[in-house]
Amino acid sequence: MGLKDKVIEALRMVYDPELRQDVLTLQIVKDLEVDEKAGKVSLVVRPTTYFCPIGIQLALMVKNAVKNVEGVKESHIKVVDFVWADQAMKYLKELDKKKEGKEENSKS
Repeated sequence: MGLKDKVIEALRMVYDPELRQDVLTLQIVKDLEVDEKAGKVSLVVRPTTYFCPIGIQLALMVKNAVKNVEGVKESHIKVVDFVWADQAMKYLKELDKKKEGKEENSKS
């Protein structure tokens, strides 16, 4: 199974708790791009509505699902069409920084 298939499988396990469907079926995740060799994944998260009460939670759930896929070395998630998109992006960047800090410490 290729990296893109693994990422898609992981995303199918991320459910909107209110609508009880996965983020791919709901088309919350768009523009999935996977660089198999480099282990890089990029995608766009677009919550179901502009004022989605769980938009940040969904973005974080997607980020965690992607980063836990074996073979993913880097992920970039962009949040769009959401009132708190800037806040969501801030949280996603903080997750990246924490991951980088753990990798630095494990190399020491």
